[in-house]
This record gives sequence, C-alpha cells and structure tokens, in this order.
Amino acid sequence: MPFEISPSHGGSSELSPSVILLVDDDLDVRSLTRTFLEHEGYSVFSSGDAERAVQIFRSVPRIDLLVTDVNMPGRSGVELARELKAIRKEMPVLLISGGVLEEGQEAGLQEEGWSFLAKPFRLPELLAAVHRILAPVEARRWREAKQGVGVDGLLARRYE
Repeated sequence: MPFEISPSHGGSSELSPSVILLVDDDLDVRSLTRTFLEHEGYSVFSSGDAERAVQIFRSVPRIDLLVTDVNMPGRSGVELARELKAIRKEMPVLLISGGVLEEGQEAGLQEEGWSFLAKPFRLPELLAAVHRILAPVEARRWREAKQGVGVDGLLARRYE
C-alpha cells in the first residue's frame, strides 16, 4: 500500500513547511489529522503502520516531527519512535493514544523529551502541541537560513 504525501506547497518563502510523519492505524483519525495539519501549512507523510513509516522515514531527507499512535498492531508507536530516534536523535516525538499511560510511563516520556496527547483530542489541542514542539525546530531553521548555513546555503557557498 503506498504511503500518503501532502501536495507540495509552492511559494516564494525561504523556508519550506515543516515536515511531519503521521502514523496511526485508524484511517479516520489519520485522515482527519493529516487534513487538518495540511490545512495549517504543514507537509505531512502518513502511514497506517510502523513498518511503512520506517520506509518513509528512510526515504525522506527531512522529517521535523514524528506523530505516532502508541497502540498499533505489530510494532508500537513507542518502539517506532525509539528506532527512528536512533537514526535522528534530534527529531521530536508526539505520541497520541486513546489508552491510558501506565504508571511511570509518563515520566519515561518526559525523560526521553517526548510529548503525549490523549485521544480523543480536539484539533486546536493537537495544533497547540505541534506548534509548541516545532517552535524551536522552526526557529533554528529560520536562523540557519538567515545565516546561509542550511543545506541549500552550504551548497550555494561551495560553488560561488
């Protein structure tokens, strides 16, 4: 099954939109969440399972945020997040779940620097969490673009 990709957002801005990898086995939740995030200007790759999410992650040059359901058939969202964080340590994670976190699990998430949002959530709650998590990432990208140290800037400097 192919993964879903947001249409590219053209435009003249220096920075491309932040890229989110959304993983949820519930098609309705995944579709609604994806549509909402795209409407807010994010570029979204989505998958219904962890295996396909890993394939997407390895094929996309930049993922700014992983949003994943905790409880999925096969590999859990926590296992997926750990695997992807082993590859890109700086990538933030937002876990979503309709289940209750086990005792001590919330403290473990905080130690990892991950965020959690309980389902059912309201779309403004999701957006607030995504904005809060991505604010430092977007600020860093903006500073790098202004200083010309982003990948595009490095390539441009090298060939000047």
